[in-house]
Amino acid sequence: MTNLVLFGDSITAGMTDGYPSPIFSNEIRKYFPNIEILNRGVPGDRTDLALSRIQADVLQSSPDIVTIFFGTNDVTDEGPDYQTFIYNIKEMITLIGIKKCILITPGITGTSLQTLYPNQKLSQYAQGIVALAKELNVTYYDWHSVATKYEASALLQTDDIHYSKKAYELLVQGLVPLIEAKDKISIENKKKDLLENQ
Repeated sequence: MTNLVLFGDSITAGMTDGYPSPIFSNEIRKYFPNIEILNRGVPGDRTDLALSRIQADVLQSSPDIVTIFFGTNDVTDEGPDYQTFIYNIKEMITLIGIKKCILITPGITGTSLQTLYPNQKLSQYAQGIVALAKELNVTYYDWHSVATKYEASALLQTDDIHYSKKAYELLVQGLVPLIEAKDKISIENKKKDLLENQ
């Protein structure tokens, strides 16, 4: 069975009405009932903090596929600067392995949070992830480009940061073909390993 780890912050954790929920995992499960999904989203997480838990939360599970979805908290004043953010993402890719990773660019925040979580900065960090993905030949989904086509109120809960059901549906629709391609490769590799070890 393919093992998928969702690595990220509160958006990965599926924060709904202030509490983590399985909404993101469940949406993926609709398309991939036979994949084992481990949600490793931590509310308030940033790339610098996530690196300290990557061993226990990601690598220890020997994942076949890992989605890396950070940026929303990284753009705050407490977060790493742009160069450090990109370096941190690069470090995650190195530790997990290029072929296993799916990078997801950060989405958007609502009008009430522009001082703390500015969309301008989210856009810069998103562009940086796309550039890094192209440079390293890593699979990515430019969720930011999709999210910016919608009104924030259509994608976000009333807190202006966490996602509505519609946002998760759109996000997962974009991820499906990418997960599908990696799942096929993973199954083929496992079959090959079995044959070689017989």
